[in-house]
Amino acid sequence: MAYATMDDLLQVDPTIAEYGVLDFDVELAKSEAEINRLLKVRWFTPYVNARGKYNLAFDSTLLDATQFTKATVYHCIAEHIMPKLTKFEVEGDVFQVKMKYFSSRFEEEFDLILREGVRYDLDDDGSYEEEETKPVHGLYLTR
Repeated sequence: MAYATMDDLLQVDPTIAEYGVLDFDVELAKSEAEINRLLKVRWFTPYVNARGKYNLAFDSTLLDATQFTKATVYHCIAEHIMPKLTKFEVEGDVFQVKMKYFSSRFEEEFDLILREGVRYDLDDDGSYEEEETKPVHGLYLTR
């Protein structure tokens, strides 16, 4: 299941259909792949290490895809759609403003997901138990 669809994009930015492109599936797929990469780096390695399962490979099909819908939309707008529309002028334009805004929204959303706990079905039993969704790091200093 894809993390986000065109309908999800339109809910966040209804004006996106006005730019002459009616299908952003390729851009959404790129964002999904990049989010998976970030998950591997920022979350998965500490997650499996904390559970003593050092040799597990990341499997995105074990994630709850609905948890990443907003993050995927924000990432897609900031990193793939708006850069295609801006002229990167020194003074800036509306597209650059949107890039910056949605980039910060993505970071906030991704951070919230990590703090809340990524829903990952580690035992592949079709459900997300509390132990599988515990955040790896709390708001404390690690030395």
